[in-house]
Amino acid sequence: MRATILAAGGLACAGAAMTIAAFAGGGPAAAPAPKATDRGLQVWIANGCGGCHALEKANSDGPIGPNLTLALRGESKDFIMRSIVLPGAELAPNYGDVMPDDFAKRISPGDLRALVDFLAQ
Repeated sequence: MRATILAAGGLACAGAAMTIAAFAGGGPAAAPAPKATDRGLQVWIANGCGGCHALEKANSDGPIGPNLTLALRGESKDFIMRSIVLPGAELAPNYGDVMPDDFAKRISPGDLRALVDFLAQ
């Protein structure tokens, strides 16, 4: 059952990311996309994090998961890492357990550290 829910959550995130990408062609009102020079930002983009999460410094406004600009303010790198690799361990208020729990397998340890460093900045 959990795998089905996680798969549905992953599909929802992917669908949201594709929808956002389709409309992100940008007219005059569109904000410029961030430059993917930071390794953590590159990991963020490569894994579609912005399809689900809002994060100002990544210029993303994903509507599914918590707004990380607010949710991670003042949090430790350990908390951020646990939130990525064990997302169901401590759920953000008003959000269900829909974040995929296999990022520790999908993202290399070095890239995970870069992502955590980026999110903690």
